[in-house]
Amino acid sequence: MHLSKLSKKVLKFEVGKSKKCLEDHGINVTSFAYPFNKGSDDKKVVKTVSKYYDLARTAGSPITYLHCDGWMDQSNQKDCRTYTKKEDLTFANRYSIRGWSHDLSRLVNSYTDDELLDRFIQVVNTQSEYNKDGTIKAIPIIIYHRAGDNEAANYNTDLKLFEKEMKYLHDNNFRVITMKDLGYEKKTDNLYIKSPNEPLLNGGVTSVSSGK
Repeated sequence: MHLSKLSKKVLKFEVGKSKKCLEDHGINVTSFAYPFNKGSDDKKVVKTVSKYYDLARTAGSPITYLHCDGWMDQSNQKDCRTYTKKEDLTFANRYSIRGWSHDLSRLVNSYTDDELLDRFIQVVNTQSEYNKDGTIKAIPIIIYHRAGDNEAANYNTDLKLFEKEMKYLHDNNFRVITMKDLGYEKKTDNLYIKSPNEPLLNGGVTSVSSGK
């Protein structure tokens, strides 16, 4: 469903009750994924999501900047605060964390598995120009949908391809994290990776997320 089309009452029910359902099943969730990648630019939606979640993820970029200062062509931000002084939504904030939709990329570009693997390798290596000397400034977030579900033609990930991609990350010393490993520092209005004592591996850091 498109959250922007819902009334405030229904929106609160869908966002809040779905989290409560997960918690009732012992699942502690801290980040939200927008259905159809819609809603991160809607103030009403973000205001509701922020009441229940620490972070929220959408799509639209192979890289996300931890200090939200890398969008020079679309924003002059220096941090990840959610609202401007005029109370407008900022372009990039903790409720609009951007990732790369693995399966949408296949659908849009008609990639074969080999072509999608090549694109995956390009995406996870986009961080190399930003992360130097163990300092992490940007990370790629990979969004998968229905891995191994053969009924979702052209919008899923074949398990053999998934294994090749994970092998590439392993063989090239990437550290794989989840959205739950991302945090938000209110004092600086920046995103950060939890467990800072873990070293940055030679290949970098990649976050893996899942969609419907």
